[in-house]
Amino acid sequence: MNRKRQILIFIIIIPLLYISFLRLEGYYLTAERVFYACEKGLHYGPSEKILAQYELSKGSKLIVGKWEGNLSAIPVEPAFGILWKLKSGGVSGLIPSDKEISTYFVGDGRIIGLTSNKDVKEVSCRIEYGDINYPSIKEISMLVDQDGYFTGIWGEQKGEDYYEYISYLEGKNGKGQVIYRDGKSSDGTYYKDGVLNDTEGKRE
Repeated sequence: MNRKRQILIFIIIIPLLYISFLRLEGYYLTAERVFYACEKGLHYGPSEKILAQYELSKGSKLIVGKWEGNLSAIPVEPAFGILWKLKSGGVSGLIPSDKEISTYFVGDGRIIGLTSNKDVKEVSCRIEYGDINYPSIKEISMLVDQDGYFTGIWGEQKGEDYYEYISYLEGKNGKGQVIYRDGKSSDGTYYKDGVLNDTEGKRE
């Protein structure tokens, strides 16, 4: 084998080995590739669609996708200036959307959610937070997009021991009429996934 041929082979093989090494170590050229690789590592996906990307601290991102009617949330961060990797500190991964309207806290004061009801155009949540025995209350409304996805910022995350809970939510149609309830309403009535909590189980 002549020297020119050897050089050509090295030129081809070395970059391939380098790319393989980066993937083994969890580094990718784009944030989206990290997202899909993480889904594969968690044994689900790939998401049919990336719904949104949100900027986090120090150039990192939260990528949210939709897979089989559920949400997928993966935080990624830049590495070496041109690469991306999974953000340290844990990962949400697959978020089951097992209710007609499902909502979740994903950090940095953000709520994300998904509805399977195509008539729901707006979701309003009542959040209890702070001291678990004497919680403060805040309300937030979020518009639903064509994928059934919604998100909003309600406040700042205070730490691991900080209590936050969605005690009640409503889904409204395009006319502003409430067509879905979940949790305990302000008048003390309790709903479970849109169903009034009584012996007959009638849907409101």
